[in-house]
Amino acid sequence: MAERIDELSSQLWEQAKQFSEKAKAEADPKGQAAYRNAALMLGFCALEAHLNALAEESAMRTGLGVLEKSILTERDVALDAGKFTVTNRLKIYRLEDRLEFLFVNFARGGVPKGEKWWAQVKEGIRLRNELVHPKAGFALTEAALERNLLAILECLNALYLGIYRKRFPSYQRGLDSQLTF
Repeated sequence: MAERIDELSSQLWEQAKQFSEKAKAEADPKGQAAYRNAALMLGFCALEAHLNALAEESAMRTGLGVLEKSILTERDVALDAGKFTVTNRLKIYRLEDRLEFLFVNFARGGVPKGEKWWAQVKEGIRLRNELVHPKAGFALTEAALERNLLAILECLNALYLGIYRKRFPSYQRGLDSQLTF
């Protein structure tokens, strides 16, 4: 399963970057908006997919408590025969909380709250939520999209550096997609 999520998370990231490139090349403002929205959504899908892969791998470590395993696997905790156990019931944690948990517990240096990209990831989550749960008009600019995708890239790189001591595999390519559709 880990290989499949690694492949999917990489595909989602490349798709996000390709839609961002398509938005820049699109002449029609409605087309630009559609590509930007798709890029933002796919960017956060990629972040969550990478986060899930890192969490799944981290959950296999020995010495973890029930609550740690619950957060990493997004499964609920129950009291069973006098002991807390992780159940098969889904327990969703906020993206920001899971990121902080991984940084604090598995990456050196803790939560990088002082980094400019950390604030931008939080802003991107807000924008993604506005798009997913619309209550008013939504317009994503090219600059805002680029800031958010760069923040996702920096976040993934910081996670990889903190956990694996090496850069995120596609970090050097920045926002240049390998896709050509």
